[in-house]
Amino acid sequence: MGGGGAAPKMKMSDALILTGVTILVGSLFMHAWVTPIQINGEDPPYTNGASMMNGDVFVMNLAVVNESTVRFVLYDESDSIVDAETVTLASGGEVEQRYEISEGGYYTYEIDTKGGDGTLEIDIERKYMIDMLPFPIGGFLLAYGLYQRDDEGDENESEVLDAELDA
Repeated sequence: MGGGGAAPKMKMSDALILTGVTILVGSLFMHAWVTPIQINGEDPPYTNGASMMNGDVFVMNLAVVNESTVRFVLYDESDSIVDAETVTLASGGEVEQRYEISEGGYYTYEIDTKGGDGTLEIDIERKYMIDMLPFPIGGFLLAYGLYQRDDEGDENESEVLDAELDA
């Protein structure tokens, strides 16, 4: 903050490389980072939601610690029940529920373990894979930045720099 010096301008190729790598790493975190949700038996039913398009699929994986009767409920935008299922699981049991969405909108899901503890993982499988769009954009920006950097290197090699030294 206090220095009065001037920094050299950032090359366009460096800016493109930085932007491309940032988008690629961010996209990787967006897709690969799945945080399991701990459900305690004393807590109220776990509720969350997502905006879905026609053909998208909710995938819910639940692993219970103790014997539980689990209720899965899916609501649409008007809070009408789209689907509801009750599953009884033994101690240490697992279940996977899949709900394919037939009409786009915001859907809410509710999972009630009725006093049992468990671990929940939610995944959304997109039909049109729009969430994969950042990968080719980041790859293109990175490749174009590297291409520009190679072109700049050819110009700098032909230039001869002489230094004048004062004695």
